[in-house]
Amino acid sequence: MIPWLQRRRSTISFDVGASGMRACQLRRCGRRVEVCDALDFERPLGAGQTKVPEPVIEPGRLEGLVGRGTFAGRNVTLVLSPPEVQFFPITLPVQALSQDPARIEQALKCEVAQQSRRSESELEVRFWTLPASRAQMANVMAVVLRSELALGWAAGFAQQRLHLHRIEAAPCALVHLAASLWPPIESELWGVLDLGLRGAVLTVVVGTVPTYIRVLSASAHEWTQQLARAFDIPSAVAERLKRERGIQPARGDLRVNASAPALAGVTDLASAFGSVLREPLTTLTRELRMCLSYVMQNFPEVSLGRLVLAGGGANLRGLPEVIQESLDVPVSLLRVERGAEQSADDAAGPRLIHGDMPPQSAACVGAAMLDLSSGRPPIADRHPRAALVAEGRP
Repeated sequence: MIPWLQRRRSTISFDVGASGMRACQLRRCGRRVEVCDALDFERPLGAGQTKVPEPVIEPGRLEGLVGRGTFAGRNVTLVLSPPEVQFFPITLPVQALSQDPARIEQALKCEVAQQSRRSESELEVRFWTLPASRAQMANVMAVVLRSELALGWAAGFAQQRLHLHRIEAAPCALVHLAASLWPPIESELWGVLDLGLRGAVLTVVVGTVPTYIRVLSASAHEWTQQLARAFDIPSAVAERLKRERGIQPARGDLRVNASAPALAGVTDLASAFGSVLREPLTTLTRELRMCLSYVMQNFPEVSLGRLVLAGGGANLRGLPEVIQESLDVPVSLLRVERGAEQSADDAAGPRLIHGDMPPQSAACVGAAMLDLSSGRPPIADRHPRAALVAEGRP
């Protein structure tokens, strides 16, 4: 049967972050990809809570979400971001890349164990090959997860009568979704910035291959804390106003009087917020420029394309314009709008996703799309010991 004529559903993908939980399941029918169901539960910080809690994956709670939605099946996918998954660019002898993938994974596991100072038995490793560059860059990207975490999650899901079908790395899921919305050419260099509550991850892509992945210093939560301190208001109020008003590029020297009553005399909150956040925004754009320039130096034949923003922090009104003005590259939000056209993996023509999915759900949607497009058996079938780890496929 022609691949795009098959009707199938993806697994139920879960993205558990510091700010909440997202779930998504897609259905492929002909050339269309539709949303079966999607849930987005925000977890606001408590009053007076200034520290971002670590995300906790609770299979029992996720099983409850399955029951609340109209999802089908009991197979699930977990979407993980750094530091739960880590990425190691590694150089292997060219002849080694022609070996069986299991042998390559073992060689990478040995190398990663040395770099991370862990035992090989503690690690699960997958990989993908990187495009050739003129410089002596790595030729393999290894994605690494601690085995005990994956095995614990698999056992926990099994107790809830769910099957952990796969674990996907968020950068790979985001790149897959972005590439389907804006199909890049082979010689294009572009990036995806995943801006979350506790941190940010930049993935620089050459063509469709994630080539450079780096954790940046930006944090949506820290931006809120800076606004709260500057205007002497509760964090919850600062977060609400930040979402409502957004930011504008700071013009001139707009000073904030911290001893004045809360927000007294401030008529243009967006500009005031842009002024308060000028330093962290400048730091963010400087880091973005350095990372993009570094990769471009190693691939001088590529042209710089767009930067795509994902994650809950991407919803900050005015942020794309601030970054675009500084970097002088097109900046877009990674969101799926109703009726948005996509390119097909199998060259069978355009597909459509029906549903509105915001930037904070992008990784979840991308992971479900990867599951739909995967023609290989799930890792659980190939590696019974671990029903688990990110295939690491771009």
